Amino acid sequence: MCSECIDVMTNLLDHSRYEVREAAGWWFAKRPSLRLMMIDQMVSDLGSGTGVSVRNAADFLGSVRAVDKLGALTAAYDRGVSAEARLAIVRAAGEIGSRSGNALLLKGLADADAGVRTMAVASWRDMSGQAGAASVVALLSDTDAGVRAQAAATVGGLRELSGRARLETLVVSDAEATVRRNAAWALGELGQKESAAALDAASGDASPLVRGVAKAARRSLR
Repeated sequence: MCSECIDVMTNLLDHSRYEVREAAGWWFAKRPSLRLMMIDQMVSDLGSGTGVSVRNAADFLGSVRAVDKLGALTAAYDRGVSAEARLAIVRAAGEIGSRSGNALLLKGLADADAGVRTMAVASWRDMSGQAGAASVVALLSDTDAGVRAQAAATVGGLRELSGRARLETLVVSDAEATVRRNAAWALGELGQKESAAALDAASGDASPLVRGVAKAARRSLR
């Protein structure tokens, strides 16, 4: 392992694209001694860095699955960093994949920024062994369509029955086709016969994609 390689990969941890930063993090994850050294640096950046440096630090800790640093990520979130940095922090919690990160994701679900809320919902769904999505159901009524769409996917993916009534409303009345489509899919995942009327109505939706998903979901009801 050459020193030039380390320099190149270290520089890529500050790249403007998340995918590049993530790939560089994976490179360090395969080299234990370097991984530990970089984790120490990233924790320091979380504590005192700017928005960009906190973003990059959070992305690194997520890519190397530093589960023992969830506390440091939470502390960084709580000290009022930028929305970009908060988004990276909740994304890292999802990448780490431990349900001990749920407390951090709950903060993200209530964030003032729609992008952060969207990422928190997606991270909640992707968390390994996640028990349910009751905490996400309220976001089916979010003012942002992206959040509503992600919330519908999460409620369906985790089969959270308490969201059924709201999904039935979304599938027939939401202004955004993406939300209606996700709501239709989610109702199919829930599989409750009470959703038949809503899915029948959605089968006549103006959007061909919504119609197709609604018809498939209708066939899956018990």
